[in-house]
Amino acid sequence: MKPKPCRSAQTPSAQDSRMLRYPEAAAYLGATEWFVRTLVWSKQVPYVLCGKRHLLDRLDLDAYIESAKVGTA
Repeated sequence: MKPKPCRSAQTPSAQDSRMLRYPEAAAYLGATEWFVRTLVWSKQVPYVLCGKRHLLDRLDLDAYIESAKVGTA
């Protein structure tokens, strides 16, 4: 059995990580987890499949925010 890698001081925390899980992405957007899932299901935001885990790129979330803005500039 392989030992689990230790989380070192150099490992980025969830706040610093570029890739986010659904709850972290929801907090980043100020939305619910189900809203984020809906964005993924409707293909408005891409995801990375890491094993069984879906990860969302913070840059893709930023792009979604920019594209969803309404109003004059």
